[in-house]
Amino acid sequence: MQDNLEEYFPYIDEEGNILGVITRGQAHNGSKLLHPVVHLHIFNSQGELFLQLRPKWKDIQPSKWDTACGGHVNLGEDVTTALQREVKEELNI
Repeated sequence: MQDNLEEYFPYIDEEGNILGVITRGQAHNGSKLLHPVVHLHIFNSQGELFLQLRPKWKDIQPSKWDTACGGHVNLGEDVTTALQREVKEELNI
């Protein structure tokens, strides 16, 4: 399995204004092009943070610990919808 480097994301400025469209490959090639992402942080009643181990095949930060849930905001998608999609995909809830 591997990430689709031709997947499209919005390219944004520091205020979140869309400037154009970039591919996953362009976003992750060291270009530092800004693109929106979402993350969900889950804590238990003792204040412990739930983490997940990223798969070995990921194009960035493989086999590293990460937030409970996170991912890119797809082109044409708002952040709420993106987070709901990622929660379903990664946590099945």
